[in-house]
Amino acid sequence: MTEIRITRCFLVIAISTILTAACSTLTDVDAPDVLQPERFDNPAGALTLRAGAITRFTEAMANPTLEYGQVGGSGLMSDEFTSTFLNRLSDRRSITTGVSEYPDQALHIARVALRAAIPAMQKYVPTPSSRMAELFGLLAFTELFFGENMCSGIPLSDIIEGTPVYGEQLTKTQLLERAIGDFDSAIVYAADSARILNMARVGRARALLNLGRFSDVTAGVAAVPTSFVYSTQHSASVQQNGLFVAQYSSRTLSVANNEGVNGLNFRTANDPRVPTQLQGIGNDGVTQAFAFTRYNSATSPIPFVSGLEARLMQAEVELRLNPANNQTTGTGWLGILNMLRGTAITPALAPLEDPGTPESRVNLLFRERAFWLFGTGHRHGDLRRLVTQYGRGVETVFPTGPYRAGLFYGTSVVFVPNDREQNNPNFNGCLDVNP
Repeated sequence: MTEIRITRCFLVIAISTILTAACSTLTDVDAPDVLQPERFDNPAGALTLRAGAITRFTEAMANPTLEYGQVGGSGLMSDEFTSTFLNRLSDRRSITTGVSEYPDQALHIARVALRAAIPAMQKYVPTPSSRMAELFGLLAFTELFFGENMCSGIPLSDIIEGTPVYGEQLTKTQLLERAIGDFDSAIVYAADSARILNMARVGRARALLNLGRFSDVTAGVAAVPTSFVYSTQHSASVQQNGLFVAQYSSRTLSVANNEGVNGLNFRTANDPRVPTQLQGIGNDGVTQAFAFTRYNSATSPIPFVSGLEARLMQAEVELRLNPANNQTTGTGWLGILNMLRGTAITPALAPLEDPGTPESRVNLLFRERAFWLFGTGHRHGDLRRLVTQYGRGVETVFPTGPYRAGLFYGTSVVFVPNDREQNNPNFNGCLDVNP
C-alpha cells in the first residue's frame, strides 16, 4: 500500500480505531484498551470487524479531520469546492511531493479493515451473503478512488497474521482492474440483496467507464432503478458528515463558482440540483463561504452510488456510440438526459436541446453529470476523463490562471502519497502524475 507506515502495531491501531465508533445503522461496540486477534475468532467478533470496517470507510469518505474526506478532497482539486484557507494546495492545484491533501491514509486503513472483515464474515457469519458483498463493494471503491484521484503507482498491501505484506506499485489501470475484480465478488455474494447488488453494478460500471471500456458499461447497469441510492451513514456524536462541519461550522469549505476560468457556475446557475446558501465570511476573513445545503446536518447522508449515475453512464455511452440519435425523448443520449430532468427532480427541469456539435454535446453531458452528481466524489475523475478520453487540454478543463491573494493555480491534476505513506519499501515515487 502506499500504506501508512505498516508495522505490527498498525494492525492494533487499525482494529482499535474501527471499534471506536459505528454508523447509526450498525451495532455500537466498545473499544478495549488492548485487542487480541482471538477476540474476533467468533461470530460476534466478525460482526464487530464488519461494523468497524464500514465505519472506517465512511470516515474516509467525509471527515472534517481527514482532508474533508474523499468527497471534499477530490472536490477541491476539481471545480466543485474551494477552500477559505489560502494554503490548501489541492484547491489551487499545487500538490507537492509528500503533501497529499487527500485522505489516502484513511482509505488505506479502511481497505485493510475491510480485508480483515471479509474472511471473518465468510468463516463465522456466511449468511446473509449480502453482508460480505457489501464489504467487497466498499473494498472495490477504495481501489477505484485510488485510481481516480491519485497518481499512478499506488501500492496496495495487507496485514497477514499481524505481519505487513507490502504490495508492488500498481498503475491506474491495474487499480481499476483490481476494483472490477472486487466488484465482481460483490455481485456474486449479493444475490440476496438488490440494494447491494445495484451498488456493486454501478461501481463496476464506473470503473469500466474510467478504463474507457464503454461497450461494457451499459449491460451491467441496465437493471438498476433510477431511484436507487446507496449512501454513507453518519452519526451526530462520533461520525459526523465532514462536509457539513467544513461548510456550516468552520466555514473552511465553500461551493465554487466559475473557479479558475474553466469552472462551472455551480452557484449562480440557480440550479435546484446544487442548492446553496451563504454562510458568511470564511476562515481567511475575506472569502464568502457558500454551503451546499443538501449536507445541512451532521447526519446528512452522501449518496455516492445511485441509479441517476447509472442513467448518466448510459447517456454517455449512447453519445459515444450513437451520437446521431439526438431525439429529445427516447433512449438516445439526449432522451436519457431529458428523462432525468423530467422525472428525477421536482419540479421538473426544462428539457434540453441538441447543441449540435460533438464538442458542445460532450460539454452538455458533463455539465449534466456535474450538477446531478455534485458533492458525491465524481467530478475530479470526470475532469481527468475529459483529458484522457476526450482529448481536452488540461488547462482547458481544470481551474487555471489567477487564484487569490496574488497566487496562481499550479499544474497538478492528481494527488500524491504523503510522507507517512512513503515508508513502503516498494514505493519509489509516482510512476507518473498525468491525468
